[in-house]
Amino acid sequence: MNSSPKVKKSFLPLFIITLSVAFLLISYFRLLDRFELISLDFRYELRPNPPTNQDIALIEISEDSLKTLGRWPFPRDYHANLIAVLGEAGARMVIFDILFSEPTIWDEALAKSAREFGKAYFSFAFRLEPAKHKGILKADSIDAPLLNNLSEASAGTGFINKLVDIDGKTRKVPLFVNFQDKLYPHLSLKAACDYLNIPLEPVIFDGRGALRVGEKLVIPTDGRGAVLLNFVDRWVESFSHYSYLDILAAYYELKKGQTPRIDLGKLKGKVCFVGLTAAGTHELGPVPIEKSYPMLGVGATLFNMITEGTYLRRLSPLQNLGLLVVFSVLFFLSILAARPLKGFLIAVGSISLIFILSTFLFALAGIWIDVVAPATTLMVIYLGVTLNRSIVEIKKRLQIEQELAVARSIQQSLLPEETPKIEGLDVASRIITAKEVGGDLYDVIGLDEDKLGIMIGDVSGKGIPAALFMAKVTTLFKIFARGQFSPAKVLKLINGELARDCRSGLFVTLLYAIFDKDKKSLIFSSAGHLPVVVLRTQDHNIEVISHEEGMAAGIMEDVEFFDKEITLLKGDVVVLYTDGVTEAMDMKRHEFGIEGLKKSLQRPKNGSAQQILNLLLDNIRNFQGRAPQHDDITAILLDIR
Repeated sequence: MNSSPKVKKSFLPLFIITLSVAFLLISYFRLLDRFELISLDFRYELRPNPPTNQDIALIEISEDSLKTLGRWPFPRDYHANLIAVLGEAGARMVIFDILFSEPTIWDEALAKSAREFGKAYFSFAFRLEPAKHKGILKADSIDAPLLNNLSEASAGTGFINKLVDIDGKTRKVPLFVNFQDKLYPHLSLKAACDYLNIPLEPVIFDGRGALRVGEKLVIPTDGRGAVLLNFVDRWVESFSHYSYLDILAAYYELKKGQTPRIDLGKLKGKVCFVGLTAAGTHELGPVPIEKSYPMLGVGATLFNMITEGTYLRRLSPLQNLGLLVVFSVLFFLSILAARPLKGFLIAVGSISLIFILSTFLFALAGIWIDVVAPATTLMVIYLGVTLNRSIVEIKKRLQIEQELAVARSIQQSLLPEETPKIEGLDVASRIITAKEVGGDLYDVIGLDEDKLGIMIGDVSGKGIPAALFMAKVTTLFKIFARGQFSPAKVLKLINGELARDCRSGLFVTLLYAIFDKDKKSLIFSSAGHLPVVVLRTQDHNIEVISHEEGMAAGIMEDVEFFDKEITLLKGDVVVLYTDGVTEAMDMKRHEFGIEGLKKSLQRPKNGSAQQILNLLLDNIRNFQGRAPQHDDITAILLDIR
């Protein structure tokens, strides 16, 4: 019984330490981020839409514009005209999510229109270095530089780079890029600061996630100065949408005195983001809320976040690590002492609680906490504790099986190895236990040359307690039966000893019979045991002889028992048995019964007592079929020769 504590002391602590170190590293270095991003997208879908800046308008260069105005890129005088139209309509800003890196003959016209409007913003793109360390992202070079004349004519410039996660989706954009030791802002950040009248200097990045711009603007970012995009809705439902073609066409329709296809007055005070959205172009890509989302919306989303203050923030690796430790410790303590079913429910409930908590924090406070690493850790802890319990239980079971094997050996030693021989009597006996050890007992002892004592009994209960009680009863029987007392006297003595020490709460039904060769009789007494069955061979009659006097032994002291005598003839067969014989069940839970016993008592020609007994037991097994044996089966057969 010492193996189980050893297993607990060796396996469980080692498992906990190994598991803790492994998942602390997995959580801190975010090795499960591919799965974490899936859970993040699920939270995007469940949360309510954030507030939207109603000044934002998206001017799309979509299929209708390409079909009418020609192949992309358009001549830049189109963009010059667009700025002029938007300026006349009262637009507040025009932000081009378009790269103008190659010179054309129309560049001066575009620059002139931008200068006259005064609020046009142009973009460029960097070639970013791989992010090897924390800190503001760095650029190797300018991948698509902005033309100088457009830069000079603009109200502001900035890059439009986005960051793509390991699953190919865009969820972040850097707010600043360090190029040649100078910080350059994202185009939408520059425009948003102008919109809010916030200067872009000074810029302070604490390296832990907070980026301060000027004196009023504080934006939560990751360790690289990138901000998590808070998309307002799917593309079609987000912001106000206008066709590039419709705006130009509406202006010319007004000039001609025609009814314009759209009301240009609705663009008054709007911050107009201009970009390519036609299907099949490189300007479409997957984002958390949509598989094919125009990248024009990324800049608009960033602008909306800054102007509305609707930021998302992911906890740092250290903060997530702290939550993981708290969750794991509380969970481990909860299931350590819980029963298997309760432990399973705690595991399911805890993991569900993590997902629910993460969803509410993301929806209500814009906080992204990791769920995959904690949920996986809790599941592995549960499996580890369960495995440890299984190992402990296996060790216990093996120990119990060894002890049961010893107990079975001891119990078998209490049964008679061979039946004493007496002239004119053939005795056969068999006990079949339902478990490793049983509660049935029997004994056959020689009292003298002419008398044989036969005892059979059935202890209440099963397993080891019944086996120990059986051993006690057998010992008492051997002591008292040697005194040549009558069956009733022996039962009275056994009952007195058992009843005086009734702490176990067990009792036993007993039947003790003495066969007298000279008288050809069987004198027996019963302590609540089953009737004696006698096969009268001469007339082929079967008698069921009950003895109703006397209760089971071990319940009450001073109980009187009485003897009863049966006269036997040559060829008679006497059967003593326990209720495992008559109460044997088939698959339909029908009992073998006393009738089954009577039908099974047949004497083969020149058959021995053992053959008759074997025939009885075979009939019981055939009756049970595949049904399990639920009680011990014991029978003693006396054949009068």
